[in-house]
Amino acid sequence: MNVERVTTLAATDGHSIPAYLLAPYSALGSAVLIPPYGGTKEHMLGIAVTLGEAGIATLAIDLCGHGENSTAIGPVMRDEVESAIRYVRRFGPAAALGISLGGRLALMSSADCMVAISPSVVAAISPQGKWMFETFPSPTVREPYAGYVVELLDALGPVAPHDRPCLLLYAERDIPAILQGAQGLQASLAKSELRYVKNDLHPEVQHDNGFIRYLPRWFNHMDLKFNYEVLAVTASWLNERWGKAQVA
Repeated sequence: MNVERVTTLAATDGHSIPAYLLAPYSALGSAVLIPPYGGTKEHMLGIAVTLGEAGIATLAIDLCGHGENSTAIGPVMRDEVESAIRYVRRFGPAAALGISLGGRLALMSSADCMVAISPSVVAAISPQGKWMFETFPSPTVREPYAGYVVELLDALGPVAPHDRPCLLLYAERDIPAILQGAQGLQASLAKSELRYVKNDLHPEVQHDNGFIRYLPRWFNHMDLKFNYEVLAVTASWLNERWGKAQVA
């Protein structure tokens, strides 16, 4: 497998999109890896290696305002995802795989299929979630104010219905507001599959304080990028898609 720091990827307005490319010597297809809010391309390398071992070329990117991407954070990240998808099409059919905010961006993309891991599609962010974003902002995101993610989600707009294959993958004990949006999201995507991760999750906490009971859900959500069941299910699902494409 070749590992390369990509320095030539750019959005349509010309700004640079830092990325890592992991490409097997013979690729079945490709995937753009989109980190969660506050995450970076480095956080996606475990998934990148797993997919590479399954024969899928992967491009992990830094979204605007994150990591090494010096462009101001904002809805331009949708264009960054599209530029990345165009880049990986040299390896064949292209998937978009994202976590949380990245999952939402994946579902909004032009990819041939999508893996949305606990996508941030909710009616409203819970008070607990808003407090976490405001109180514990990630050091890898440069936001205009703590909790900016609420404004960003509004600016990105809704996920439009479509009929391309999608895998919607959640932790069984995920953030409640995100779990509540799963059934409606699946209903709007004609070719979506809904699955739940059951292994390697933080247990529920019995406590009088509702915020303390919420914390394991938050940690389950944040840890999905490292969850072994997520890695296995994702690689298997994409490998099946690209295997069918090769046969066709």
